[in-house]
Amino acid sequence: MARSLRVNVAGGWYHVVSRGNGGERIYGNDTDRRRFLGLVSELPGRFSVEIHAFVLMDNHYHLLLRCREANLSDAIRWLQVSYAGRFNWAHRRRGHLFQGRFKSVLLLEERALGEVGRYIHLNPVRVGGLGLSKQDQRRSRVLGCEDPGEELVTRRVSLLREYPWSSWRMYVGSEPSSAWLCRERLQGGCGGRSLREQRRALREYTEAPIRQGHLESPWERLVGGLILGEVVEAQRVLKQVRSNLREQTPARRVVRSARPEWKTMIQALEEVTGRRWKEMAANYGDPGRDALLAVATRHLGWRLSEVVREIPGLSYNAAAQGVRRLWARAAREKETTAMISALQKRLSKI
Repeated sequence: MARSLRVNVAGGWYHVVSRGNGGERIYGNDTDRRRFLGLVSELPGRFSVEIHAFVLMDNHYHLLLRCREANLSDAIRWLQVSYAGRFNWAHRRRGHLFQGRFKSVLLLEERALGEVGRYIHLNPVRVGGLGLSKQDQRRSRVLGCEDPGEELVTRRVSLLREYPWSSWRMYVGSEPSSAWLCRERLQGGCGGRSLREQRRALREYTEAPIRQGHLESPWERLVGGLILGEVVEAQRVLKQVRSNLREQTPARRVVRSARPEWKTMIQALEEVTGRRWKEMAANYGDPGRDALLAVATRHLGWRLSEVVREIPGLSYNAAAQGVRRLWARAAREKETTAMISALQKRLSKI
């Protein structure tokens, strides 16, 4: 039997979900969850994948991603194989951890980003006992929504705000954001000029369904079970993917993203910092060098292994540490954030 179609598009936005084999748990404890998120944090550096939202449930996970390259399959395969090996070793088990292939939906609609982000963040309250499970939602579509009452709404909102294993608390400022989480797109998607206004608007948008008792699913608009978007455009993408298929093989890359050359990025960095690249490249932990590594891998379609080949004497592990160090530094230093923004702006004009 041919494998199901996989739509790998450079620059594409995706909702990814994967479940435990036979419905089993994929996290045995909080150490497992931290281990999984540690691997997720490596996706930007290894595969130029942006992480925009996540939630970890007991037997499955959801991710909202943007892939700069047409490499979604490679990225998620690495994530799951790496985590499964660590999980099996830690719990002295063998066999498959995940149930078949992961599921992914390509998002073509701008409005779908906010809807899918909300869907991901509301997963912790889509459970029995709160009136928001799948069965409850099917019943409400037939019989209509009843007023949930103040007590039940309070329980729902409290669970959402206190759930520790999703990106929601980072979005609303309840805990510090991870350096690898890209919040800008969803953060400002509901309006507001200041960060405080944006957080309030996003909170109101996300919490509105659980106050009303009805959670609309974005998946009702799927085209071909693979794409969320306007029908004509979705069908065009599917046709293009199928035209590149060989029998019983995954879809090949359908779009190639243009990316700046290495010398062009170096020139832009020198203009932004006012320093020579040779000086920055030779210094361990230099913020200019690490900024170039971070921006190249997260935003410009370069893989970390490719960047390493351009810098003599720099190992892969040292480069990965430099990227992590830079994003952590940016989270606490305005100067570093400004340098990154200036570099991105300069390169976007090329």
